[in-house]
Amino acid sequence: MSKPIEPEHVLLEFYTICSFQPDPEPASQPLPLFVLGYREGSEPVFVWLVDKNHFDGSRLTKDSYWLHALGNLEEYFFKKLSKCVAEEGCVRGGIELLVSTYQKQLSFSPLTPVADHAFGLRRAEPELAPA
Repeated sequence: MSKPIEPEHVLLEFYTICSFQPDPEPASQPLPLFVLGYREGSEPVFVWLVDKNHFDGSRLTKDSYWLHALGNLEEYFFKKLSKCVAEEGCVRGGIELLVSTYQKQLSFSPLTPVADHAFGLRRAEPELAPA
């Protein structure tokens, strides 16, 4: 499995959203971290919803394991997904295994098919400054 890409434009057939569930004190909503999707015959795609290179998890948890994982988001999730894909022998099975295995501190939405057409994500075009 190759390294996750940072897409300019991505077509997905299925996706899940991964959120981190903060420590229960004080109770708060899960924080979305990334969209994980794939198309049949393609590599998995991570679309980060947080800054994966400068993410500070200290406001979400005091647990040392999760602080380390949140401090190395891309490395942590790539490693976990690679292990699941290898165990299942396919990308979809690996994503399904990841979703079903890591549902305590992480919260994954169900693996969702994208209707009859591929779902496209496109980064916003930079706005031009007025002349």
